[in-house]
Amino acid sequence: MEPNSPKPSPANNMNLRFSFDLRYVALALLAIILLLLLVWKPWNQPPSANARTVTVTGTTTLKAVPDNFVFNLSYQNTNADKTAAIQAATAKGTELVAKLKALGVPNKLIKTSIDGYGKVPTDYPGSMRPTPLPSSDEYVYTLQLIVTTTDQASTQKVQDYLMTTEPTGSVTPLPTFSETLRTQLESKARDTASRDARAKADQSAHNLGFKIGSVKSVEDSNGFNGGIIQPMLGSVDGSSATKDSAPSLSVQPGENELSYSVTVTYYIK
Repeated sequence: MEPNSPKPSPANNMNLRFSFDLRYVALALLAIILLLLLVWKPWNQPPSANARTVTVTGTTTLKAVPDNFVFNLSYQNTNADKTAAIQAATAKGTELVAKLKALGVPNKLIKTSIDGYGKVPTDYPGSMRPTPLPSSDEYVYTLQLIVTTTDQASTQKVQDYLMTTEPTGSVTPLPTFSETLRTQLESKARDTASRDARAKADQSAHNLGFKIGSVKSVEDSNGFNGGIIQPMLGSVDGSSATKDSAPSLSVQPGENELSYSVTVTYYIK
């Protein structure tokens, strides 16, 4: 039997257990600190109100062919009898719609409206006088026709037909972009303009000796030049055409240049 060895004192046991517990406490505190850092992100604090900035404008120009053509025509009816004037405008609208549908224009792309007023007073404002000017005892009712076509072939057919209907004013359609195509073009333009803005900012930073920080603000141009599309050059006056000999103008929408811009303000590091 071995000689009796000294037994560990209770104080030593307490020291061992206390040392062992401190490691868990340290790990718990470290986890809490890391969690707080992830939540607060002190390294990613927003710049102060007095932080320096640089502002650049990215631009791009796209070229695209319009995919919609809009005809906006009017037909004037005058008559001493109010009911007769309205009936004439209605009959004209029915005739036009039926023929346009026969040419393949969907019903949803045809809009008609009739607007009129009573007997024309002798002092009717000159800038608003109907042409030709009816006598003071006639009612004037105008049929408004708006037709949208979606391809060049159908547009040509519609234009050739409308030339025979003796409308008032120009028969030349206005080329425009459909909402679907416009959205696609704007998305592409916005992407290109944004990258152009960043490239300009990086170039300035390289040349002037600073670094680009986070984005402070972005101003989008919200469309191509205000959404205005230039009409085709040239027009045909339908009021001078007759049903037997209507001139024909080739539909040529051409390619439109569409400008887009994005202005970005960056913080300087």
